[in-house]
Amino acid sequence: MNYMSHNYGRHTLSAAIAFALAASVAPASAQDAAPSTPAASPSATTLDSVNVTGYRYAIEKSLQQKRDANAVVEVITAEDVGKFPDKNVADALQRVPGVVITRDGGEGKNVSVRGLDSDLTLTQLNGNYVATSETNNEASRSFNYTLLPSNMLESAELFKSPEARIDEGGIGGTVILHTRRPLDMEANSGFVNLEGVSSDTSDGIDPQMSALYSWHSNDERFGVLIGATKQKRTNRSMEVNVDDYQWYGNGTDAVDAYGNKITQGGVKYWWGESGFNNQTGQNYSEFFMPTAVGFGVREEERERTGGQFTFQFKPVDSLTLTANYFRFELSGDYTLNRAAIPEWNIARFNGDGNWAGGRLLNGLDFDSSGSVVTGAQYEKLAGKAYYCNEAEAAAAGMAPGGWGPDDCTIPTPQLTGTYSKEKALSQTADLTVDWDISTLTKATFKGGRTWSEGGPSLNFRMSAKPRRQVDGAWQNGNSYSAWDLTGTPTATFSPDLQQQLMAGIAEIDTGSTDSSWRETSIEQNYFQADVTRMFESGWMDSIQFGLKYRDSKVHRNTGNTYWVCQGADPADYEARYQFKNCNDPQKDVAQPGFFLSNPIDNIAGGFNANVLPGVNYPAYIDYLNDRYGGMQNRREPDFVYDVGEKVYSGYFQANFRTERLRGNIGVRIAQTRQHAASSDSVERFEDYFVDGADGNPLACPPTGAPAGTVCESGFVRSDVREKSYALSSLDKTYTDVLPSFNIAWDITDNLVLRGAASKVIARPGYTSIAYPGGLEYISEEYSNDRRVAGGTLTPGWYGSGSNKQLEPFEALQYDLGLEYYFQPGAVAGVALFRKDVDNFTVPVVADQQMMVGGELVTVQNYSTEANGRDGVSQGVEVYGQYTFDMGFGVQANYTYNDTNLASIVLDGENIGASPLVGSAKNQANVTLFYENDKFLARASYNRRGEVVGGLNNGMTVFTEPYDQLDLNAAYNLTEALTVTASVLNATKSEQRTHLGGDTKARLISNIYSGRQLYFGLNYKF
Repeated sequence: MNYMSHNYGRHTLSAAIAFALAASVAPASAQDAAPSTPAASPSATTLDSVNVTGYRYAIEKSLQQKRDANAVVEVITAEDVGKFPDKNVADALQRVPGVVITRDGGEGKNVSVRGLDSDLTLTQLNGNYVATSETNNEASRSFNYTLLPSNMLESAELFKSPEARIDEGGIGGTVILHTRRPLDMEANSGFVNLEGVSSDTSDGIDPQMSALYSWHSNDERFGVLIGATKQKRTNRSMEVNVDDYQWYGNGTDAVDAYGNKITQGGVKYWWGESGFNNQTGQNYSEFFMPTAVGFGVREEERERTGGQFTFQFKPVDSLTLTANYFRFELSGDYTLNRAAIPEWNIARFNGDGNWAGGRLLNGLDFDSSGSVVTGAQYEKLAGKAYYCNEAEAAAAGMAPGGWGPDDCTIPTPQLTGTYSKEKALSQTADLTVDWDISTLTKATFKGGRTWSEGGPSLNFRMSAKPRRQVDGAWQNGNSYSAWDLTGTPTATFSPDLQQQLMAGIAEIDTGSTDSSWRETSIEQNYFQADVTRMFESGWMDSIQFGLKYRDSKVHRNTGNTYWVCQGADPADYEARYQFKNCNDPQKDVAQPGFFLSNPIDNIAGGFNANVLPGVNYPAYIDYLNDRYGGMQNRREPDFVYDVGEKVYSGYFQANFRTERLRGNIGVRIAQTRQHAASSDSVERFEDYFVDGADGNPLACPPTGAPAGTVCESGFVRSDVREKSYALSSLDKTYTDVLPSFNIAWDITDNLVLRGAASKVIARPGYTSIAYPGGLEYISEEYSNDRRVAGGTLTPGWYGSGSNKQLEPFEALQYDLGLEYYFQPGAVAGVALFRKDVDNFTVPVVADQQMMVGGELVTVQNYSTEANGRDGVSQGVEVYGQYTFDMGFGVQANYTYNDTNLASIVLDGENIGASPLVGSAKNQANVTLFYENDKFLARASYNRRGEVVGGLNNGMTVFTEPYDQLDLNAAYNLTEALTVTASVLNATKSEQRTHLGGDTKARLISNIYSGRQLYFGLNYKF
């Protein structure tokens, strides 16, 4: 049993440990010292008086704010105007205890706190929610930090324990980002920053520029601040991705490390007791194998712009009006070139539906358990006969069974990927009125709107295979394909693959050439009123109370980029050139210009490949525009969801202070009126092949398939299916009462004991409650036909969708910490925390009974989300900070986070157990720095342990431990002019994920986003 599970919530053991630590670390002089009044919070002037500047000034100011806070808070402060400690706000936040981030293209994107998912971290700009949309992804409650330039900020606060005055919604924590205001700055002050950035994965230098100017009148009645930033960044990542893992067994189910049965998407493979043989006769059975392994290079030409306009007016001394407008935009061209090796050539069916000998499979490699395939090789063997059609097979005495080109060629690598032009825009406008009603009573009124939108103007996927048919004969452009996932993943192809493509030996796989994209919009209007009443004497320091109203709307839709066949109506989506009713003989023909003239090079990490061809997407799109007319964009009428939330909240908070004791107690009440709606589909698969008079699939005649059908595997395919849509919606209202308590005891002048207890909530993710669902029915006849075609589909109902009945996350959380400030700007501390979480959401796959068309049916392996019960995230944070007189300094922290296997409940039934998504057991940060009047050098090392992810085909995804070293240096040429340099990811670290907790052999992805070098000039005035 976990050693932290006994009586943790009651703090008995925690308090004993804390007091023991206090006694052990405090010197005798501190222990024996008589009580005295704690020092007042030092201001910037106080710090300046001891000649503390630059980075040391920033961390010591942050530390003082942490000490003076009543709650459990971490603070990050800019070194100077325009000088935030890290290039990205998320990167800066990860350096405080308990924070784990996710990365996108090497940049910090989302923030998780104390073992909880990033959706449970609330991020605010100047105390209010800020809407951010993705460029081509689902809407999320998590803030996208890649949108926000860090040099626009003055500071960032992370509240790990809540106060009643702070908005609800952050179970993990609440991040409040603070920008600058003109009446708080000197008149005619600001900065200009010019930088260049390069990477070991890309060529050239990307320019970046930012500037800020602040002015106010001599009487300090009017003030204006204008800030702008424009940054270009070329992200080039190398990545290996496994599409899926299937269990190949003798009618058996796979089981994960937690004992949960894995039905693998409803498919249970059956090969008989003997398994199957490869083309050289070796037998295989009972193993996991990827359905496809892809090796890709992702290139992103990003441009980030940001703007801030702040106006302040102080008509009288007691009244200040502040108006803000913020605009953040991220746009880019995104290209992914991927060489995939699917399992198409693994084996083929016998006439009885069992697997026979391998087509072109030469061998499989396994892990030490013998149950996970870690490598595969496909090859055309010299002297062996291969049959490209039924006639060739019959002439050789082979049984009929849909012989085709996949039996005589290696149709890999599948050259695929995506090309898109994407944009995300976030805007916020607000007005704040600060009114000093009297010397002891203050009121603040604030109203505003935040809105965002994101999505592509173009998103396109193309696929090609290295083979072609000339005069009825098939030519192969590749005679060998292999993948190996052990160590650094490796892809191997025929050395002349690139030359064969340039010679035109390729075909367009129109069945895998398509388009789909997502657009999201988020908006929130809000108004709040806050009142503070201070007291001049007594233990009550002040009381605070207020009301807030928020009205949020989220919309998501999908769309397509497409071209129609010659002569068709451009508005007719069913007339796309890829479709069977387009008889253009050139649509499958791949021209040499469709591919990059040289293989992709500078593969600096992530995987190895002897040759990696790529698609020239702009050239192919130009060809499509030429041949089929202009490109069309279409918004789909279905696959839509909407979420609306109206939140009414109020709070009361009492702040108390005695000579040694301070803190606050309060309650926040929030009522949420939630509406979730989605367009759900029902699709019936009735018949795959046209039946002949005998009831069996009709053989394809020599003249070709009849009109409206195609030939596949030697039979006439009609693929009869019916599809309908229905709007599904749910309205619900819930009210939460959220008490909070924070207390800090200054045991001595140097020793602080801190505690907190509270109840917190977070609302379910937008996709969790509103993602469009879909049900599919596979008829017996359709299933039989698919087996003949070489597939396996078990008859019955299948489906997936959101769960609109999900309850909001709830947690009771407790904190206990001891902080020893043994000299100015230095600390050694330990903090214990525990969160008892209910109603957290986890992905599940389970059979469910549903009403479909008035009939109660069992939907097999329905993929949805369910509420978890009795989840626990608990741990300990240890941290320290110290600066030597000669200018050397160190900051270090370590977080241990333990989560349990919580129960999963669906429709009131306990269906399994799962760890908390987003949790990592270990995280450590160490920063070493040296600073004098002219020079700053800083090295920051971060390491986080394994992170628990969601489900993939019934098993949990784990992100493996990751560490990164960043280096920063600055030299002051003058008091105003500084030259800077930074190296991010000096360790050239890679991000790796695997499937299942029982082994790391099931690799899901391995990504290397490069090592970045920044250099620049910063001028302040």
